[in-house]
Amino acid sequence: MQRISSLVAAVAVLATGACSLTDVSNPGPIQDAALDNPAAGRTIFIGLVSDVEVAVGSAAYYAGVASTDLNADATQNWVQNMGAGRLITEESSYIWDEAQSARWSAEQGIARLKKTQADPDRSPWIAGSYLWAGYANRILGDFACVAVFDGGPSQPNAEYYKRAITHFESAIAVATAIGPTMDSIRTAANAGIAQAQLILGDYAKAAAAAALVPDGFRWVAHRSGNTVREQNRVWEGTVLSTQATVHGTYSAGLGASGDPRTPWVDLKKTGSSGLRPYYQQAKYPDRAVDIPLAKGQEMRLIEAEVLLRAGNVGGAVAKINAVRALNTVAPVTATTVAEAWLVLDQERHLTLWLEGRRLRDNARLSAAGLSSWAATFMQGRNACFPPSLNEIASNPNL
Repeated sequence: MQRISSLVAAVAVLATGACSLTDVSNPGPIQDAALDNPAAGRTIFIGLVSDVEVAVGSAAYYAGVASTDLNADATQNWVQNMGAGRLITEESSYIWDEAQSARWSAEQGIARLKKTQADPDRSPWIAGSYLWAGYANRILGDFACVAVFDGGPSQPNAEYYKRAITHFESAIAVATAIGPTMDSIRTAANAGIAQAQLILGDYAKAAAAAALVPDGFRWVAHRSGNTVREQNRVWEGTVLSTQATVHGTYSAGLGASGDPRTPWVDLKKTGSSGLRPYYQQAKYPDRAVDIPLAKGQEMRLIEAEVLLRAGNVGGAVAKINAVRALNTVAPVTATTVAEAWLVLDQERHLTLWLEGRRLRDNARLSAAGLSSWAATFMQGRNACFPPSLNEIASNPNL
């Protein structure tokens, strides 16, 4: 029986009775009708979390190649195009389809669990499912040009973040009804709210939610060596193969040991296409290394951004340096608003490296004229991934 490690930290505190989510095994194919049994709650939850975690890996890799995280040196044409900022419908399926499938799986899981669980307002499976549905929508918001839901029309990208917040708030409501054993769910949901509200521009709410997340908090998508589906997608593209290099990025300029958050190794060879020196990322040296979805240190940078938007350069830099101190990195300085924005952009790069977050940062900070680095990088590049051919073919509204 194959153990599904993706649930180890998902809601480990939720287990009731003799079974623990740390001892989950893959039950194999299940008849759909069997999922209407209240006892199938854990099985439904396992499936939807697994789908979201797969989407996290694809976003971390493909959006990473399309951002300041990595440079393509690929024999795979779609990776090379993404690295050049050519994000086209014909190649969006690599990132779009898995993320949309994950969102659908999570939201359908919630609907089913609400019908089958005896007390939906106090169900740990429903609390956890709302949380993962929130992250599924946030993932889409971070790379997709437009919001599309279940065959519906194209909507503004912001709808993903609004939908994510609704799910996160529902997760908090159910978790609060259950009690203190659900503290990790509430914290992860508040982290997701902070992320989404920052992008939507409600800075007061972003800061308020971020303040509820401690420095050392981490919520991750678990990866495993059990199957190809479960392995870390960034590792697959950069260690198992050599399709994307750190060479030519900001992290490369810091040196291989310049910052502990962006480690890399010079393999003394070129990448797959032979065009660039191959600097191999070392954040995910193994196929089973987890991918962060939210971290307390990111919350401090959200607080820093809110301060900076209010004109408080000193306060913002203090928050940034607090994060750097946690990583034993020397403090930075900035005396003007423009300098502070560049420092913040660079710090978000270091903190969120290879986590699928930087494409949205590159686009938003460039569009608003806030970061000279982002503006230079985004010249001549697409800012987001359009709907895939599969989405267009199956959706009469597109």
